[in-house]
Amino acid sequence: ISAVLTYLDDLITLHQRKYDKLVIFKKSMLEKMFPKDGESVPEIRFAGFTDPWEQRKLIMVAPLQRGFDLPAEKIIPGVYPVMMSNGIGAYHNEYKVKGPGVVTGRSGTIGNLQYVESAFWPHNTTLWVTKFYGNHPKFIYYLYEKIDLKRYKAGSGVPTLNRNDVHDTMVFFPASRKEQELISAVLTYLDDLITLHQRKLELLQNIKKSLLDKMFV
Repeated sequence: ISAVLTYLDDLITLHQRKYDKLVIFKKSMLEKMFPKDGESVPEIRFAGFTDPWEQRKLIMVAPLQRGFDLPAEKIIPGVYPVMMSNGIGAYHNEYKVKGPGVVTGRSGTIGNLQYVESAFWPHNTTLWVTKFYGNHPKFIYYLYEKIDLKRYKAGSGVPTLNRNDVHDTMVFFPASRKEQELISAVLTYLDDLITLHQRKLELLQNIKKSLLDKMFV
């Protein structure tokens, strides 16, 4: 019994370490693939791209808008995700926005970013990007992740996010959509690896819990 559980503990520790390392590595890459304060180009750049990044207010790059009211009693089961501040809250038979989209929590869970491929309904507890101005949507998702919207929260009770405060933020971004796509591809690959190890970790933890319940009276 001890040997089996020790083996599982070792596997859990291994995947936990891999997961932690990937999270740290992704954070490092996010810092290095976007310009540091006072600089107009990132530390890491793909070959063939030399132009300085452009600087604009965020409202001119990817503006935010409050989501739409949808009371729970009016939700009709369907295929379109209802994006709430902490993730998908339900599936509705109608949508308000065609995908892909970028959504973040406006009230309650602040700065919880979500990327949506399909058409969706952004709930009124969220803010969603209304225009991408020709920018790659997934790049905008990572741009917002780099900004870290949690620092804009206000209110002593339920924290809220004021889009006007965010819109005035000056951001750098590459004019080349191809460069945006390459940056997004690297960070998406790392996110996929992180998710993979997270799922393996959860699976192993569930297996161990199940065995503990069955191996002891």
